[in-house]
Amino acid sequence: MPSAGFCKASLCKWGLSFILAILAYIAMPVGDGIVTHHMALFMALTVWAVAMWSMDVIDQVAVGILLPVLYILLCGVKQRVVFGPWLSDVPIIVIGGFTLGKIFHETGLGKRIGLLCVRAMGGSFSGTLIGICLAGAIIAPLVPSIMGKAAIICALGVSLCDALDFKAKSREATAIMLTCFLTVASTKLCYLTGGADLVLGMALVDKVLGIKTTWLEYAMYNFLPGMIYTFLSVGLVIALLPSATNKAKMKADLLAKCSDLGPASPEQKRAAYLMLATLLLLATDKLHGISAGIVLIIITFVTFLPGVRLMDGQRFSKINFAPLFFIMGCMAIGSAGGALKVTDWIAQMALPYLHGLSDNAAGGAAYTLGMAVNFLLTPLAATTTMTSPLAELGRQMHVDSRALYFAFQYGLDNYIFPYEYAVLLYFFSFGYIRSKDMFKVLGVRLILAGLFVTFIAMPFWNMLLH
Repeated sequence: MPSAGFCKASLCKWGLSFILAILAYIAMPVGDGIVTHHMALFMALTVWAVAMWSMDVIDQVAVGILLPVLYILLCGVKQRVVFGPWLSDVPIIVIGGFTLGKIFHETGLGKRIGLLCVRAMGGSFSGTLIGICLAGAIIAPLVPSIMGKAAIICALGVSLCDALDFKAKSREATAIMLTCFLTVASTKLCYLTGGADLVLGMALVDKVLGIKTTWLEYAMYNFLPGMIYTFLSVGLVIALLPSATNKAKMKADLLAKCSDLGPASPEQKRAAYLMLATLLLLATDKLHGISAGIVLIIITFVTFLPGVRLMDGQRFSKINFAPLFFIMGCMAIGSAGGALKVTDWIAQMALPYLHGLSDNAAGGAAYTLGMAVNFLLTPLAATTTMTSPLAELGRQMHVDSRALYFAFQYGLDNYIFPYEYAVLLYFFSFGYIRSKDMFKVLGVRLILAGLFVTFIAMPFWNMLLH
């Protein structure tokens, strides 16, 4: 007899995950001179992991821990490649970000900031989401690191949920955290320094074209469409996840909570100064050359120092770092896929379909390509692999390669599952987002973003670039 925790529904989900993996293996054209047995196994294992995560068959951390090991044992990928993402900034940014979030919560600073932000926007739920969007838009050009921005905005979102008594996975908590995420992810596209993948990709395009795109030129091309795209994304959250909270009651509760705050405590003041110092260091990383991850680890150490004392052993032990293993397991998909040349195979299969298309249609196809490769690759891995072939194809088609690259990046900014993007993983791992509501918002956004790129952004870029 199956136990209560392993019922018939669970057995069906396990069986379906293996069936999908087998079908993925069979669908791969092994022996065509390009696709190898190991590449087919990689696809099968990746599909299995995605199915396990999407159906919530077992704890997501367990799959994240096992997946890199399966790539090593069954796909012939070297251990140093699969676990290479652990040497990146992501794990230490997650550790530092989780620590900052704990400080925001334990000191009450996050609650204070959250309540004051909501009050400044009139106390309405929609106004709160718009206020988050404005704050993210202001921070975006100041903090070159996408994960640095995520650490700041995510901590604020968690604090807002706690301050307004929105339970984890409620519609309101989901809306707030999705707004925080979409603000960080969408404003990234406005600036060349929005993320490391943008800088790398633009350099590859410039190399193909023999030009040099400056920071100001990139902003001229992308600031306006990027900001429209950001506010439209947040508008989707407002439209699809309306709050049942009564505005008058919410405002009354807010005023009552604000009156209970009293003056800021010495601990809250120390936390505020530390946060300002963190923001300053993150915003000036191009000057001092210290990465966002190192900055956050240094700040984490400072929180333990005498005179600061915002963190101690007891508080630190209460931080749940388990999601870190889920995040790093997901990042192994990109590193293993690159090592097995799955990325090269995707490029060879997909790019020829862009030939013969109009400028706008080519932009829509580039968007679709970016969206599709997200299922297998991280944005950085996809940018590294696909940008140069895409730029070369644009030159052959007499379509501006920069416009195709911009459209491709919008495709990389659209996803369904958390594993597709480390920033989404980061927000999702805090446990406030309900999967059903997230799929609804991101699914609609994925479709509408394609229309936005094809019929609004591409004509705008072509007008400026020609």
